[in-house]
Amino acid sequence: MLSARAMKIKPSATLTINSKAKSMKASGINVISFGVGEPDFDTPDNIKEAAIKAMRDGFTKYTAVGGIEALKNAIIGKLREDNSLVYRPDEIIVSCGAKHSLYNIAQALYSPGDEVLIPSPYWVSYPDQVLLNDAVPVFVKTYEADSFMVRPEAIEEHITEKTKALILNSP
Repeated sequence: MLSARAMKIKPSATLTINSKAKSMKASGINVISFGVGEPDFDTPDNIKEAAIKAMRDGFTKYTAVGGIEALKNAIIGKLREDNSLVYRPDEIIVSCGAKHSLYNIAQALYSPGDEVLIPSPYWVSYPDQVLLNDAVPVFVKTYEADSFMVRPEAIEEHITEKTKALILNSP
């Protein structure tokens, strides 16, 4: 039997949409799926070859939890070149994905009764990650007229003594 906490979670809307899109495609319907955030192309060969080379070279052991220095430095270089942003390696964390990182953050920060502000529209996993910690998702409405950018006054209207976090999402 699952815990009461786990029973609060609903089936993944993302996976439901993805399954429906696959079913429609299989029946011959031309569908563009916006469900799962995966590219519609295969991993490029140079990346596959680099992964194979790394395995052959014995790079198959655990790495530092926050990411290896070479990767952090590559990220720092990319952010500096493309975005004019300057970071140090201790300000960069590499993870297996945003969902996992946000889950870890939620586990570390949210306690029962905490409120977490979530601008709407939002990624479907945010409320469940809050609920898993017995915290309360509080939705902050955004508007098409504002390009769905959350307004500071809308955030301020929802802040209470129980507010613990604000989840900001940007495509």
